[in-house]
Amino acid sequence: MNDYQNLKITITGQGGSGKSATVIKFVQNHFVEDYDPTIEDSFRKQLKVNEKVYMLDILDAAGCEYYWGMRSPYIKETNIFILLYSITNQSSLQFLKDEEYRDIMKYLSEEQEYSIIVVGNKKDLENERQVTTKEGEEFAEEIGAYFVESSAKTDDLVPLFEKIVTFHLDGTTENLPQDLLEDLENLFEKQILIDYQLEVNNGNQKIGCHRIYLEQRLGEEHFENLKQILFELPLQEAKFVLKNTYCGLNKSNYIQFNKIWKNSKIDIPKNLFRSKKLKNDLNEMLNSQTHDLCLIVENEEIYFHKIFLIARFGYFEKLFSKKQNQEIEKMTDQTGISLKIWKILRTYIYNGEIIEGIDDKKSCKELFKALKKLKVHSNFSLKDHFQKKFKTNKDCILM
Repeated sequence: MNDYQNLKITITGQGGSGKSATVIKFVQNHFVEDYDPTIEDSFRKQLKVNEKVYMLDILDAAGCEYYWGMRSPYIKETNIFILLYSITNQSSLQFLKDEEYRDIMKYLSEEQEYSIIVVGNKKDLENERQVTTKEGEEFAEEIGAYFVESSAKTDDLVPLFEKIVTFHLDGTTENLPQDLLEDLENLFEKQILIDYQLEVNNGNQKIGCHRIYLEQRLGEEHFENLKQILFELPLQEAKFVLKNTYCGLNKSNYIQFNKIWKNSKIDIPKNLFRSKKLKNDLNEMLNSQTHDLCLIVENEEIYFHKIFLIARFGYFEKLFSKKQNQEIEKMTDQTGISLKIWKILRTYIYNGEIIEGIDDKKSCKELFKALKKLKVHSNFSLKDHFQKKFKTNKDCILM
């Protein structure tokens, strides 16, 4: 059994930019002056990052568009997509900006998380520079990519690939409760317990939102900026922007998202919508003093944002959908669920982390009784965690 994780990397760009030299220097630790493959080539190398070993499968893609169809199956599985240009050749950056060329990103799977890296190669040739660092940074920002300059000739490229892998791992949502994001999206679609109306289509239409959630995620200033951007957008584009703001922007949607508002003079930092920032936001909300519900369980106060309880549990959706309960800020829990289980559920619905406490089959059974009582909207992924932990599903009450 392999004790490492595989990561597929595709590196591409205009011929002569130094793609092959970069890969060979990293894999074989020597610099080749002239290497111009007419077809794609592949390499493998193990790399240790943060005490974990990764097997990197690297495809050195030929610069000729003739081979795009040939490469698309691999691109579909790519985890890290490196766009490389030469800082000594302005056309090599323009090559990456070409719309027809950038259509290859459509091959990237929307079902698999991936990262895009922009590398400005040949930084050792500073006296021949045609592409400024700012130009490279702006292109990377436009497509939601990580940017770095390097030299295949003079640099040790192991640190470069360590940074690239680290960026990818930091940006993935594997530690996020993916089903929570789906529930938030569903809550947005259902327009349940909205507390604010956003004007769109120049004020001719409105979209409901949960203001406390958006203000907590974006900050009050950026929430106001978002309002101004949405005001001028058609309804469908406004819904697209708002939905991605709720759930964190998928990298597959980044370019489309950017095109919608890039002409606006209002600057909302793009990293607010990346998955890592979303994870940070959810954790901050968990630990913040800002809340709109205090649940009293076993004489102890536990604080929540109603949006998470409504998104997650049918019990609270029904409860808060009643008009007379719209303003509830403090309530005594009537579910009979223990304080121990509530604390575990509270941590999980915000950030997907399972805290210690479910360490026997009796506790596991109590947890799933609680989930059944709360009428969970989607299939909690922690159910699978505990079934595997106890190697049975007979001792757990399932929904």
